Amino acid sequence: MALDQDRADEPRTHASQKLAAIIRGEIEGGQFAVGAKLPSYRKLADRYDVAQNTAQAAVRLLQAEGWVTVKPASGAYVRDRTTAPLAGAPEQLRSELAEVRQELKEMKRRLTHAEDRVSGLIERLAEN
Repeated sequence: MALDQDRADEPRTHASQKLAAIIRGEIEGGQFAVGAKLPSYRKLADRYDVAQNTAQAAVRLLQAEGWVTVKPASGAYVRDRTTAPLAGAPEQLRSELAEVRQELKEMKRRLTHAEDRVSGLIERLAEN
């Protein structure tokens, strides 16, 4: 089942957003029950004739919206949105914050290294 192309009179929608809307509809329609594991990115990509990274982006959108929980090396699971739609948010946000902090530390390290290299090159230019 391939995703429909945008009509000329409609605003452009990314394939990942379209796929997320389809999966969301399937969750709402009961095709995926609470706690059910979604198909793998590869299976979603094959099923909807999209790239695997598009399927992954769609699942990330659903995760951000609270429809699924993604467990590393396990998969994406449908969340129960009726009892506590934001129950997992604080833990998830702390985890994401830790990831961003780690990325910033690495960027800072790389920036410091680049600044040191530039300083060294400037000193060498000044000597000539």
